[in-house]
Amino acid sequence: MRLNLFLQFFFIILSFEVSAQRIDYQLNFEGLGQVYSNERSPFWLHTNKKGRIDEKSHISTLLTGSGILQIGDSTHIELGIGTLYKDGFEDGIKLDEVYFEFNSRKVGMILGKKHKKDIFQGLSATNENILWSLNSGAMPGLQIYTRYPIFLGKEHGIGVMAELEEYLMDDNRYVEKTRLHHKSFHLVYKSPNDFQIALGVQHYVQWAGISPTYGKLPNSFIDYTRVFFGMAGDNGVGGEEVNALGNQLGSYEIRLKSQLNGLDLQFLYNHIFEDASGMKMGNFPDGRYALYIEDNRDTFWGTSWLKALMYEFYYTKNQSRSRKSSEVDGGDNYFNNNLYRSGWTYDNQVVGVPYILLNENRFRIANNILLVHHLGLKGEFFKSIPYRLILSYRDYGLTDTNNPNNKEIFSGLVEFDFINSAYKVKAQLGYDISPTESPNLGVGINFTKAIF
Repeated sequence: MRLNLFLQFFFIILSFEVSAQRIDYQLNFEGLGQVYSNERSPFWLHTNKKGRIDEKSHISTLLTGSGILQIGDSTHIELGIGTLYKDGFEDGIKLDEVYFEFNSRKVGMILGKKHKKDIFQGLSATNENILWSLNSGAMPGLQIYTRYPIFLGKEHGIGVMAELEEYLMDDNRYVEKTRLHHKSFHLVYKSPNDFQIALGVQHYVQWAGISPTYGKLPNSFIDYTRVFFGMAGDNGVGGEEVNALGNQLGSYEIRLKSQLNGLDLQFLYNHIFEDASGMKMGNFPDGRYALYIEDNRDTFWGTSWLKALMYEFYYTKNQSRSRKSSEVDGGDNYFNNNLYRSGWTYDNQVVGVPYILLNENRFRIANNILLVHHLGLKGEFFKSIPYRLILSYRDYGLTDTNNPNNKEIFSGLVEFDFINSAYKVKAQLGYDISPTESPNLGVGINFTKAIF
């Protein structure tokens, strides 16, 4: 019923002009087909697809529509909706996006389901931060955020960026109707010559919901204030009072931006933590280390072959195991939780860095102890064929154990844009190679068309 009302309102508003301002609207279709040699597709053929395909998908179709009303030079309102069909572990039609968005020059708000923006042209494994990639689908909720740093004086000097989000995890999970709280705060310095450094923190909490073991979990306003400040509850449930109320995750961040000889450079560092020891850097050097280079000039060192490059290093093998207290209470167990047993997933897909893997039945995290080298390249062959290349090496497990999950995997993706006119066609080749398993090869075709 609510969806029908939204659709009626959506298409009515697109048919009128409001305050003499014309509404820009569009309708797009996207189709994907792929085949592969093993039971499940190669890693990069299903990873970071915004939940639109899974490991067993062969076909996916997406129809999206949006309308933008420009209110002023820097203020606009947008309505959007998207419907998805996919096969795989679950076949059927689902709502991909449905949202209302307001953006002014400095701040914005989104109500509904909308995917995060791809910041690094599809070259990063985890996009903006290690805890929220483009791997899973969009969750329904409310997002309030600063679009750009808000400086105290002119457009440089000391400024801040902040974000507050509240979501409902409405998928099929162990604790039904789990809520998700997220906030971030970054202190920013920008010099007159555009050098910029941002220091900040991301904080996520899964809380409330209905547990099959404990029933209705704490969900009052007082509980929310404790969630907001990362405090323990009055009456802990399932041992969760040890560190804080709910399942808490966070990341300290450093972001550097600069320019060198016309190249845009970024360095990113994310330190991951899930408890007090991690907040005190007891699990260092676990986290993400990344370098991004983008060239918006006509040529890159005299050629268009390479226009953007991203290197990322992920390490999660410490997990506070070096602490003496870990001999008693155990080390960290990233993206898993004893109470919220579905963990840091949505629709059976990992929300954070996708190199952390689910188990075979896609219910719990199976392997979160890893070392990864990740490389992404983008450019044009012969100045006419755009390409995207992703290469990764993954080393799972600890070297001093005989865990069967210990393994090495080389994965890759090569994507070419063959047609870019009234419609677009991309060809994809993906592979996984491991010393302990047979190679997995796959090919895919992606078709997109702007209907209007």
